[in-house]
This record gives sequence, structure tokens and C-alpha cells, in this order.
Amino acid sequence: MKTPVVVLTGGMGMGKSTACSLLQELGIEVVDADSLAHQLTQPDGEAIAAIEAVFGRSVIRADGGLDRPAMRARAFESPGQRVQLESILHPLIQAAAQEALGRARGPYCVYAVPLWAEVYGQERPDWAWRVVTLDLPTDIQLARIRSRGAPPDDELQAMLDRQASRRDRRQSADLVIDNRGSLDDLRREIRALHTRLVSESPSKQA
Repeated sequence: MKTPVVVLTGGMGMGKSTACSLLQELGIEVVDADSLAHQLTQPDGEAIAAIEAVFGRSVIRADGGLDRPAMRARAFESPGQRVQLESILHPLIQAAAQEALGRARGPYCVYAVPLWAEVYGQERPDWAWRVVTLDLPTDIQLARIRSRGAPPDDELQAMLDRQASRRDRRQSADLVIDNRGSLDDLRREIRALHTRLVSESPSKQA
């Protein structure tokens, strides 16, 4: 990677999308793993054929894209099927992300990925320069998830149980942003983060 890669992570409802938008406003290129997953599972997406071969036509919409509610229900009922889906998607997401990150320019670029601690733990791949996690108390996290429309409580709890704990996420990160405040608070945090990353960037020092 020519441009230093900053991993931005955090659990559900912690504000990754908003943080990414604020970073983009500052001129930073962002590669979003969730967006890549959506692209891969759109009609004629690269992952669709393999998903249909493993799970059948019942998880494919009439337009040829992935039926996300149907697939989520299957994964909820059978964790083994979730693992199968991840084994299809994750290598494709990683390949697409590496290609996009390799094209990025600037003092640093951002790779937004929700399951960083779950996949890498305390290990750090050599292409990741810094890891930043967004953090929230659990009660605020749940309130924010529910405010935007959440799956049934049992399904939501299962999704949260599959995510790393706050402690593990914080331990896997170099920097932690507390996002319990307002949008203006987050904007100030992101600007301060940006200033720090620019000042420390190896590309600037080279």
C-alpha cells in the first residue's frame, strides 16, 4: 500500500457510516466493507452465483440480487450457514478492498470494517497502519439501533452476541473514539483524529 491505511471499526449502531462521511468531507478516501458486500450481492454481483449454488434460489430475489432478510433468517436459524456465507463473501470483500485501497491517495485512507476485532483480534496485518474503533455504552448502542429500525429482539441479540465485546474492540485498536455525544461532538472528534493522523502519517514523513 502506498497510502497508509487506517482501519475504522465499531459495533452495530456506533456511528461508522457517519464517521466515514465526516472523514470524506475532510478529503479522505474511504473504502467501506459493507458497501463492497452490497455490490457483490447485487444482481449479477460477483458473489451471487456462489451464494445460489450453496443456499439455493430461495435466498435470491426475483431481480437476481441477494434477498437479505431471507438470508439473515437462514443464518439466524443455523450458525453454520452464516459461516458458509462468510466464507464466500469475506475473500471477495478483502480482494476488492485491497484493490481499492491500493488506488487511494492522500496522507492516509480509511478502510471501514465492522468485524475487525472478530477477524483479526490482537493480530495486525502489515498493511494496516492504525486501527481506530468507535465506542458506546451498551444501553446507548441499543437505543440507537432500535431508533433506526431493528430486527426482532432475539435476532438482534444473536447478531450482537456474534460481535466482539467492547473490551476486545478497544484492545485491538490504537485509538478509541467515544461517540456517546452529539453529531457536533463526533465532528470535533473526527477533526482531531484527522489532524493527528495527518501529522503522524508516514507518507508525510517520507
